[in-house]
Formats: sequence, structure tokens, C-alpha cells
Amino acid sequence: MQKDATSPLEDEGQLRELESLGTPVTFQAGQTIFTEGHPSRTVLLLKEGHVIVSKAGDGSEILLATRGPGVVLGDEGVLMSEVRSASIRALTEVSGVDISAEDLIRFINEKQLWPGMYRSAVIRRRESDEERALLARHNVKVRLARWLVAMAEEMGEQSGDDWLIDVAFSQQDIASRIGSSREGVATALRHLREEGLVSTGRQTLTLHDVQALRATAQLKE
Repeated sequence: MQKDATSPLEDEGQLRELESLGTPVTFQAGQTIFTEGHPSRTVLLLKEGHVIVSKAGDGSEILLATRGPGVVLGDEGVLMSEVRSASIRALTEVSGVDISAEDLIRFINEKQLWPGMYRSAVIRRRESDEERALLARHNVKVRLARWLVAMAEEMGEQSGDDWLIDVAFSQQDIASRIGSSREGVATALRHLREEGLVSTGRQTLTLHDVQALRATAQLKE
């Protein structure tokens, strides 16, 4: 199992020990794992797959982040003894380990992980806030290019010069993530396709020139 960059667990041994405390579970793509406002009774140690973190807002879903293997999901509510602050749904097929709040707290106490767990929660929240502030400065095409590059780095598979993102993101998902309308995303995607940078399939995105996309995204090397 890979280790997510936001995970406070220091090594594979800690991940395996935490894993032994819970029950294996699986979720199909699109299935809700945690719901905003519900009690924080368990966490999920994500082993395989990717999830979307979102909040409800003005009748629509606001996508905050995607997370991958090695991260503990739902820990913020458990640590703060609060209800779920966001919803989490499976973006791909997901497998993980369901761990009770009591077992997680006991594990954190035994391993003296409180500082790391709090730091991880703060980093995740700060990253989301900083990314939204940064995206607001750019037009939709630049925002979309930045998101595509980030997704390629996070969950893409390289095939020659191409990068395949084999995940069923809807245009509405993308629009919510980059702070745009679905129509704005459709227009920006069309421009990128016409430039030969991207092609789209029913449930896939293929990036043909990541360097050119980085330039469009105004990202430094």
C-alpha cells in the first residue's frame, strides 16, 4: 500500500498495525463512504482506489479534494469529537479497513501520534484553502490545465508520451473542483482537444503533452 503525502503515519509498520485493528471493507465507484453532518464513529484506512471529499453548498456539491491509498479518512471528526465536516464518496472501486473511533484514539495515544494527526488535518485543510484561492486568480482553461496536471501526477498511468487518467470524472465533478460551470469546463476541454493536448473517452482522460499542459497551466518546472 502506498503512503499518501498527507498521512501522519511514519512508516509501513504503523500502517499495518493500524490495519490490524479494523475490518476489511469495499466500496463501488460512486458509493458514499461518509456523509457530512453524520456522527464520526469510524475512520477508513484507504488501501486501494481514490475518493472525492466534498461539502454541500447552495444546492450543489463542492469538491474539496481527491485522496489516494495510505490516508486515514474521517479522522478529523473523530479527533475533534465532532460530526463529519465533509462527505466522502468512492471515485473508483475502493478497498480499505474500517476502524472504530475508539480503536483509533487508543492507537494514537499508544503511539503518541496526536501532534502528527493534528498537523495532517491542518495541512489537508490548508492545501484545499490555498488551492481554491490560487484557482480563483486564473481563467477556466488555466484552472482546468492545472487540475489535469495534478490528476496525472496523483492517479495517472504513463503510456509512452501519454498519461491516462482512467477515472470517471463527470464535467460537473471537474467544474465543482476548479470553481467553474459545467459549460465552462466543456468549452475549455474542447480547446485543449483542438490543441492536441487532451483526448476524452467515456470514462477516461488522456493527456498527450504534459509539458505543454504545464505551460498552459502557468506552472513552473
